[in-house]
Amino acid sequence: MSTITDPETKTVRTSDEEAKSSDHSLSTPIQRIGFWTAVALPFLYMPLLATGLNTPGQLQTFLILVAINMTALLIGHRHREKA
Repeated sequence: MSTITDPETKTVRTSDEEAKSSDHSLSTPIQRIGFWTAVALPFLYMPLLATGLNTPGQLQTFLILVAINMTALLIGHRHREKA
């Protein structure tokens, strides 16, 4: 394990902390988008359920939206989680 000194704050961080910091900077926006997509997406497929899934196209659209919603839930489930 190596240490890195931050010249601006004069603090010493380990390479593990540096890796977590760089991973967090990219994952946070992606998790935020995933979380809010998972929250908003049911509003798109609720009208399909209300009117019925009468045609194969409606059923396919519904299943695609549910699959996207599940993916968004997996991506965004750790958004704003306490460390």
